[in-house]
Amino acid sequence: MANSHAWFSASAALLYGSSVFRKPGGATVNVTRMSAEREGKGPHRQDERYVGEVVGAEDGGCVRGKSRVRGISG
Repeated sequence: MANSHAWFSASAALLYGSSVFRKPGGATVNVTRMSAEREGKGPHRQDERYVGEVVGAEDGGCVRGKSRVRGISG
């Protein structure tokens, strides 16, 4: 089973959407960026938070694909 490191950024989620992934323990988290390496920062580093390791999509870890919620105005 291949795990990836995952991050969540509220500003990135508003612009591009987020996905829901399953963690190895079974809990789910919203994810905006994934990487095999824990190093590095995404383009929205001012509010990006590391959410831990998640199960890769190829192993059934993706609960809900990327979707974008409507903003405050609509």
